[in-house]
Amino acid sequence: MARISKMSLSMRMLLLVFLPLWGLSAASIGIGTYYVVEQQTRKLKDDIKLIARAIRVPIGEAIEQGDLATVQRTLDAVFTLGQVYGASVYNKEGERVAAAGIARIDTEDSPIAEKLLEVGRDSNAYQRQAGRKVYSHFVPVTDEGGQISSLVEVTRRASDFSASIDRLSYWAWGIWGLLGLLTLVIVQLGHRQAVGRDVSQLTQMMADIGRGQLGLRAPQSGTYELAAISQALNRMLDDMVTAQAEIAAHQAHETSLNQRLERNERMATLGRFVSGIAHELGAPLNVIDGRARRLSRSVEGDAPQYELTAIRGQVHRLTRIVRQLLDFSRTSSQKQSTQLKSLITHVIDSLRHEQTDNPPLIAVNVPDMKYVCIDPDLFELAIINLLRNACQAATERVGIDYLEEAGGWSLLIWDDGHGIPPEMDLQQLVEPFFTTKPKGQGTGLGLAIAHNVVNDHGGELSLSRSQQGGVLVSLHFSKDACA
Repeated sequence: MARISKMSLSMRMLLLVFLPLWGLSAASIGIGTYYVVEQQTRKLKDDIKLIARAIRVPIGEAIEQGDLATVQRTLDAVFTLGQVYGASVYNKEGERVAAAGIARIDTEDSPIAEKLLEVGRDSNAYQRQAGRKVYSHFVPVTDEGGQISSLVEVTRRASDFSASIDRLSYWAWGIWGLLGLLTLVIVQLGHRQAVGRDVSQLTQMMADIGRGQLGLRAPQSGTYELAAISQALNRMLDDMVTAQAEIAAHQAHETSLNQRLERNERMATLGRFVSGIAHELGAPLNVIDGRARRLSRSVEGDAPQYELTAIRGQVHRLTRIVRQLLDFSRTSSQKQSTQLKSLITHVIDSLRHEQTDNPPLIAVNVPDMKYVCIDPDLFELAIINLLRNACQAATERVGIDYLEEAGGWSLLIWDDGHGIPPEMDLQQLVEPFFTTKPKGQGTGLGLAIAHNVVNDHGGELSLSRSQQGGVLVSLHFSKDACA
């Protein structure tokens, strides 16, 4: 059974279906041939029997009259029928008194005839005459008193029976073999048409899938069973693709969470570090600024005043850096319902005091009465840094657009500046202390502060290139209801 299970489907059909049916048909042919042969043999014997009985009466009358010439003519006439191989007439002593055909060649009396004269009824037997095997039918001839006066023997070649049997068997088995061959061809062609071709396509498709073409699907054609297999295979492939997509999404989400956690830990450590530095620098800077201011009141002359003004300018620059470091280290978030456009307008008014020469046009596309759940102080800090960067990079225009989304909202800040070089990674811009400005003109904390604020609000900050040629900063938030 293990060997059969490893065979092809066509071979299993031949062994388990075709050969048993062919063997059953052979048994049917054998049994049918046997019965047909029996009927044919009986018919041939009945023909001889009828001929013998037909000539019994005229031969009996001729023997009673002693007319052996009539007896001989009757036997010769029977011999001319073609079915009779020989004919003989025996007297009541068992002696042959007349013969025709092969019986003339045989000079010996038949011992069977002597026995049958004593029995007194029809009988038949196979015997040899003139060295040849014949079939003989014996019919007793009675006189008017009912006594057996003679015996008529009509013979036929035994080969007539075997020839008929052989001819019938030849045709029967020949037709059986031809039908078996035709059936075999039909089974093979039918298997290829109904199963083989579809199975070949299915195995080829499975091989292609094994090589990585997971988008392929099996055609649901052919027989019901193959269509069911194809449907199950396609369902399995769909489940595999879905599972792989879920695994990939889970891995991506896990990677994102790990990166976010790692960055938050790094930012928290960095925040504690810069907060300590900012506090340590704050007091000396205040002292330096105060002493420089007092000196500027007591000294005279343009040169000393110029130097003191330069000192105070650098102190103010350091103070602004310290303030940004403190802002970067802020993590607390107290959300409340805030009118978004009012907050943005306040930020724009604050920035106008910083910009003196040719400030860009700021277009605000935010609904007037739109309230969002944010920490207004932290959110204002993020918007100030983002708008300051946009205004510094813009050529003529800066835009702020509000978008309502399913399950959340977005704030888009863009400029029409020269943008970021194509080879630069945009996500690198949100790293602390990374800046594209010339040395001494930026701290690299503006985007980092905004990124931290957005993260504290559970949102996402992403950078891309705007349609106007500059940078597009997208802030995405979920719709949180403030308590």
